[in-house]
Amino acid sequence: MKDSMLRKVVLICGFTVMASAGASTQVRAVPGDSHETTVSDGKTQPPVKFATVWADDTGATHIGHCRFEGLEHKSYAPPSAPQWIGLSPDKVESIAYAVLPPGYVGSWHHAPGPQWVITLSGKWSVETTDGSTLVQGPGEVQFNADTPSRPRPGDDRVGHITRTVGAEPNVQLIIKLKPDADKARTRGACAY
Repeated sequence: MKDSMLRKVVLICGFTVMASAGASTQVRAVPGDSHETTVSDGKTQPPVKFATVWADDTGATHIGHCRFEGLEHKSYAPPSAPQWIGLSPDKVESIAYAVLPPGYVGSWHHAPGPQWVITLSGKWSVETTDGSTLVQGPGEVQFNADTPSRPRPGDDRVGHITRTVGAEPNVQLIIKLKPDADKARTRGACAY
């Protein structure tokens, strides 16, 4: 696994190990075009981007773009060199691996609950009811918050449709959150 991808997984999962390593700041999500920046140890945090699939009040689904802020520039495992690190506020229920074979098409459905999907290898796409399509490859992260999606007058589609892109399998790490996850985030908002 690429080092940068592993850092994203650690960032999102918020493993207890991080707390014992001295990480004390929880990350927060902001809109991708926000001018907010984090400065720690005299350095400006680089962007850590993720996409979100969410449902609006009518049940239609959309794609948004967010990023994390609030990481600290410090050593994760002293005496190693400093890196950017922060605790995730998410309450993790389970972590699973999924492999979408070449040619896979997952018909219209919504997520079983709020979840992070991290692409480990291969590519896949997500199409929402508003007609937007998100294609993700290795190292890219998506927060899936379209569970409230529902049919609308004249449109029976619910949630999203997923497809494998290309001729290789798509391998994903899925981090499912507990049902009592923050309601603002489960609606796709870029805020904790």
